[in-house]
Amino acid sequence: MFQALKGETVLKKKSLSELKNSKPFYAFDIVLYLAVAAFTVLSFVFVLANGNKGDSQGFFVLYENVVVAEYYYSDGNLIVKDEYAAHFKTDGEKVRFYPDKNDLNDYNDIVIDKTNKTVSIADATCAGKDCTTQKVSASGGFIYCAPHALKIVPTGLTDPVSG
Repeated sequence: MFQALKGETVLKKKSLSELKNSKPFYAFDIVLYLAVAAFTVLSFVFVLANGNKGDSQGFFVLYENVVVAEYYYSDGNLIVKDEYAAHFKTDGEKVRFYPDKNDLNDYNDIVIDKTNKTVSIADATCAGKDCTTQKVSASGGFIYCAPHALKIVPTGLTDPVSG
């Protein structure tokens, strides 16, 4: 090792005939390449076979970062925690959410499309109404209304509280 520092050649010199007769790959190299290729192919097959099972089956409604209601497209029922029941009024696929259950002039109108598995805000009394431009679908998304402390997130895709 220290001989190279003294100017001596460390690498073994090979003749041209030795280089021509040497193997470009050794058995270990080929086995390693085949193992990596097999792993890659099996990974793709596994992903394709399982499809996109991460699709949401419904959504959570959070108020002040607490899950207050949940909805599943399969049964079509909005399940509201008892202590928050006064915050919701349901009319078919339209749900009105009142941040302050005593102020019926302050609300978000939540529209549920069971066929397309989407949820959106049709109308809101908050300033800016940014929440009316957002949508939750089976494949993701979220709705956040900061003035009303309302968040709607899909089930199964994320932790509902951290989003």
